[in-house]
Amino acid sequence: MQKILFVVGIDIGGSTTKTVAVQDKEIKGFSCVRNTDPVSAASGSLGKLLYSMGRGLDDVDAIALTGVGSKKISGKIFEFKPIKVDEITSIGLGGLYLSGKSKALVVSVGTGTAMVAARQNGEIIHVGGTGVGGGTLVGLGRCALNKSSIKSIEKLAEKGRLEKVNLTVFDLAGGPVGEISENATASNFGKIGDDFSHEDVAVGINNMVAEVIGTVSVMAARCYSLEKDIVFVGMVLQNKLFREHLFRTLAIFRARGIVPRNADYCSAVGAALHVEPRIRKNKNRELGN
Repeated sequence: MQKILFVVGIDIGGSTTKTVAVQDKEIKGFSCVRNTDPVSAASGSLGKLLYSMGRGLDDVDAIALTGVGSKKISGKIFEFKPIKVDEITSIGLGGLYLSGKSKALVVSVGTGTAMVAARQNGEIIHVGGTGVGGGTLVGLGRCALNKSSIKSIEKLAEKGRLEKVNLTVFDLAGGPVGEISENATASNFGKIGDDFSHEDVAVGINNMVAEVIGTVSVMAARCYSLEKDIVFVGMVLQNKLFREHLFRTLAIFRARGIVPRNADYCSAVGAALHVEPRIRKNKNRELGN
């Protein structure tokens, strides 16, 4: 009888570290901590995960490490030498698993945005990305509104009026243009004058970032015939208004996207899934199976 492996995936991002426990390809636990330095964040998130599950280090068979901060870790995490998994592989595998799809363009919205075309046959392609992401939303909010969190920007945006800041296709053309409806944005902040509020600016920023990501995602997906299979992952997608702007943009191009459950943990899940077969093979070799 094969041992059920306990594999931990750790994703050290720009601001947070997400950790998951995977057993027999099922997610058993989660933890998330704010980053300090990469080693402390990884160790702290692992400790938090194990404590929440009532498990110990002896239960862990392997640690998979991914994310921008993983490059700064060269030694052990507790007594484990982590197995590093590149971010593109982690995003692709995690996105397919969480969405239940056999093929998808997985769009990871972090500080910036990365796009990965993934298929269940093992094909994983880094399509590209954009520097517009959650970091853009926070940065513009700080500059224009003196707000430094996505939640505070969203709270303002909920009371804003997009028509006070954006020019629509109707404003310029008097009707639809090609496949673009008359209600679509023709120019972000192109209509802003003297009569606007901080709430209007907040909704304009929120909408602009979502529209850029949505539009670039559709164009990338079309290159791989995946415009009906776009999977969005990342913490910024907890923002309800952001999701609404994002999916409205996709609808303009007749594309479809989803935000799967546990989307924040996509890369950590993908990293764990990637190393599990390798660990199983080594365990079987040790047991002479």
